[in-house]
Amino acid sequence: MRRRSFKTMAASLALGALLAATPAASAEPVVAVTTGAVFNDPSGDATAEGRILSHLGRLVDGAEPGSSIRMSLYLYGSQWLTERLLAAHARGVTVQVVLDNDTAGYSAVGNLKNGLSGESWVRICKAEEACLAKDPGTTSTDPDGWYTNVNHNKYFLFSRTKGNGTVPVDNVVVQSSGNLIEPDRTKLWNDAMTVAGNKELFDAYAAYFADQAGAAAEERPQVDDYPQTTQAGKAKVYFFPRSTTDVVVNVLKTVAQPVGTAAACHGNDPGVGTSDGRTRIRIAQGHITRPEVAEQLWALADAGCHVEIVYRKLDNWPIDAEKFPLRVADWLTRPTAKGRITLHQLHNDERGGTGTHTKYLLIEGTYLGGANKKIVFTGSHTYTGMALKVNDEAMLKYEDAAVFDAYARNFEAQRAAAVAEGA
Repeated sequence: MRRRSFKTMAASLALGALLAATPAASAEPVVAVTTGAVFNDPSGDATAEGRILSHLGRLVDGAEPGSSIRMSLYLYGSQWLTERLLAAHARGVTVQVVLDNDTAGYSAVGNLKNGLSGESWVRICKAEEACLAKDPGTTSTDPDGWYTNVNHNKYFLFSRTKGNGTVPVDNVVVQSSGNLIEPDRTKLWNDAMTVAGNKELFDAYAAYFADQAGAAAEERPQVDDYPQTTQAGKAKVYFFPRSTTDVVVNVLKTVAQPVGTAAACHGNDPGVGTSDGRTRIRIAQGHITRPEVAEQLWALADAGCHVEIVYRKLDNWPIDAEKFPLRVADWLTRPTAKGRITLHQLHNDERGGTGTHTKYLLIEGTYLGGANKKIVFTGSHTYTGMALKVNDEAMLKYEDAAVFDAYARNFEAQRAAAVAEGA
């Protein structure tokens, strides 16, 4: 029996030697950079917490020599990513970064800035100001001049990267909701939407980045209105600040036209939206203070849409209820013809749990006169007055069933966390 085992072992070794001597078949090309969403899970293990950062690291590591990486962020504190960015710079990748001044004290920022040269650089907005958006200062409606507006963006542009695959992909945009600091990874729910190979979308972001960078270097003036919007296939991007129109209100008004008619929020196939085909709106949003947004959500709910919100904060906090009535909370808790809007607070990150930091809106149903739509709006844009009028922000729309379904699953996870954590 033992002799037979030796013979089997010898045969296996011989076969292994033969295979080693045989030239390996050529490996299939691997396309690792594709369009889709990545979500962290702050309630999971270290791998789940770090999914977005790991995704960005792979894109940086795969950036081709001669290509460019451009980033615009509110808070940046990742030495891990800094080392990868410096390695990319060393192999011939141009690295350009625009940061808000609130992040200037992180050592990762200084290390990155000191390690870049030539066409690669870090530019930082003025203290207590955004880069591109003008600080309105003291006005008749804001006599105390309390604005400390910011570059609140969280987007990344890769002109050519293969990620951890073998096939380089051009014009890669990553629009995230998260800053690159530890709490955003370990305590807060965030998303990162990647759009690969869309040159028109990439160019729109690149033009906005150039304007931000130019303003940070005082090579171009700041603005109080930046009404730039680009439709690029399935994608559409909206940039901020906006002084004359509320983009989110306009989006919501496009859901069901006209609100107040029998057809509003209806007309989808059964099971699209609700079981009886009514449009379903889901929002996972860190902060809502614009009463106009809340009022439009209530109007849609009253017209028959199903509206559900996972939120961190409503209205300004803390707030003087006598001077500033809780108008957002009032609109979102009013009864409607179909019952109340469903609200779930997820704000436990300051007491050992998790908090929502995403800023997405999911529309399943009617939109722009069509039915059975599945649309995602995501980005850095909170539903606050600051985000609308005085911050540098970006909001990305993407219409695709697979992308939508990924966000819907994330919404369910955040809602489950809100229920389990008992905010």
